[in-house]
Amino acid sequence: MYPANKKSLALGGMFLSYNFTFDLSRLSQALCKDIALFTDHEKINVKISTIAKTLVEKFHIDKLTGLPLGDSILVIEDLINVNIKNSILREEFLKTQKRVLCLPHCCRKYMDARCHAVFDTDFSSYRCQHCSPDCLVHQATLLAEKEQYDIFVLPGGSGIRKIFQKKTYDGVIGVACTDELRLASKILEVYHIPAQAIPLTKNGCSSTQFNMKSLQECMERNPSTG
Repeated sequence: MYPANKKSLALGGMFLSYNFTFDLSRLSQALCKDIALFTDHEKINVKISTIAKTLVEKFHIDKLTGLPLGDSILVIEDLINVNIKNSILREEFLKTQKRVLCLPHCCRKYMDARCHAVFDTDFSSYRCQHCSPDCLVHQATLLAEKEQYDIFVLPGGSGIRKIFQKKTYDGVIGVACTDELRLASKILEVYHIPAQAIPLTKNGCSSTQFNMKSLQECMERNPSTG
């Protein structure tokens, strides 16, 4: 039985991280960088909720997404927290060699038999079979393989625990909604593994999205310092 969580909603046996859906695809792709810069400038001398409210108003996020003001602030608060943790762990992550990429299964192009992914019961993970060139899992898998990452496509953040019970990695990149990222982060802290998080730009139980360019920049082993 799942614990009650005001950000979670049971839906047909699946769980949404929020009790609302969002689509941030209309926002500038530089939003996360703007959040990080703004957060660094403020030096966290004010509460994150105040920063989030300021960003929502500055970028008109509630109007662009159609979300109520309170929900917009909640999403941006979570994005700020993700960016802060990424910044804290970035230097340590860049020193790692053996890395793994964890993707959410909900960003597959198809969530039915049209997806040819094979489910691996040993890790509770899907293995991409590259059946759809425009599928985000296919594209991310190709990118990760090029950078010598192992790849797991998980139904939820709790799958991280099963992976680390059987495998050893120095660093992790996780793509998920912020609640799942939070859950995975707590698990990784037990193993003392530095991680980088890529939050979804569109959530839900299917057809979710994330920024592929952000993922590519995150996994580069020798990022530009310019």
